[in-house]
Amino acid sequence: MKDLPAREKLDLAEKVAQYLVLASSLDKASPLEDYDAANELSLELAMLLPSSIYRAMTDAVSHPDGKVNPASVAILMRRELLAPLEGDLQSTQIAFHAPGGAAVEKPKGKTH
Repeated sequence: MKDLPAREKLDLAEKVAQYLVLASSLDKASPLEDYDAANELSLELAMLLPSSIYRAMTDAVSHPDGKVNPASVAILMRRELLAPLEGDLQSTQIAFHAPGGAAVEKPKGKTH
């Protein structure tokens, strides 16, 4: 993926972020359209991402923990899309926002 043009890298990163946010927010009350959108993104990303990143992405949604969560997937994508030595950003340094709470939280299982 490092050889992709910059626009394609950005599009791919955007799709991963959209999937993580959408799939993490799904519940029984979610509209069917949200499930369809999550499934479409999942299928598209299954065809494009390296297996290890795709598995981490789905695990971050279905079984998030301190090791695999949306922030850790962001770091995996960053390493894959950029040179491995491109900074030292850690998953604990990625900001998540919640209504009525702190503006920035540490990564949890849900991204909302």
